[in-house]
Amino acid sequence: MLGKKGLPPLLRTEQKMLDQAANEVADIKITDVKKAEATLVAEVSINNKVGHKLPSSVGFRRAFVEFEVLDRIGRTIWSSGSTNGAGVIVDNDGKPINGELWWNDDCSARLSPGNPKFQPHFQKITSSSQAQIYQELTLAPADVPDPQCGPDPAPGGDLTTSFLSICPNVKDNRMLPHGFLSLPEREELALSIGANIELATETGASYVGDDPHYKNGGGDALTYEIPVADIPGEPVAVKATLHSQAIPPFYLQDRFCTAKGSDTDRLYFLAGHLNLAGTEAENWRIAVSCQCRVIRAGACEWRA
Repeated sequence: MLGKKGLPPLLRTEQKMLDQAANEVADIKITDVKKAEATLVAEVSINNKVGHKLPSSVGFRRAFVEFEVLDRIGRTIWSSGSTNGAGVIVDNDGKPINGELWWNDDCSARLSPGNPKFQPHFQKITSSSQAQIYQELTLAPADVPDPQCGPDPAPGGDLTTSFLSICPNVKDNRMLPHGFLSLPEREELALSIGANIELATETGASYVGDDPHYKNGGGDALTYEIPVADIPGEPVAVKATLHSQAIPPFYLQDRFCTAKGSDTDRLYFLAGHLNLAGTEAENWRIAVSCQCRVIRAGACEWRA
């Protein structure tokens, strides 16, 4: 409304998005960290500050925890949940972890057909090949005469990003909000509004096990238990960061390998030419919250 005297709307929108991500989404904390002779153990908790599942909206959005072990000059010497320049979560050797890529490079075959590999919901992480990813994953119907898409689906379907192919849900550990109703309460609510009682189950989490920190809503907590022998250097501090990723690399890869036409070509061009270097979204992710904690005194004050 201010014309040439005002700030360009695009810049205002970008700053509002960053402010919301930093202040109104979630908090991550390292509640305890200690180093024994054989292991480094850290406890990490996340508080969901929004009134819905995190992440929300379209099912391919995800959030994940990056946990770093730092040496005395602040270099990362071990990590879980770190990404490369394309936003692919990699291990300490730079190799994509299970679930990050679904197809080989030329799209001629799936990497794990019929038995898809992905990161489960963790309560304890012990390897850089593991990462806590909050996401929803679904399979296409199995190639059988009568595929079942309910709680006990027929095995054999592939992971899919197509909304028209969704059949069974194999993972939904998106963080629940504070005050999330129990299953009996959700069933009672569904019946009271004339909805199918299955709606009560579908709105909950899937395949999270009996995680006491997760099932009551409000966030999550997990333990990092790292063998000291796997850390190439002297661990002095640890850092935990919760990242948001609107478009994971597996989504783009699956779209490019399964969808054809001008819309796919346009998406391929835009994704391939987008330069995020030096921005808040570098490496195809946005940091929501982070905390650094010293293992022993005298380190990490410079980045606390």
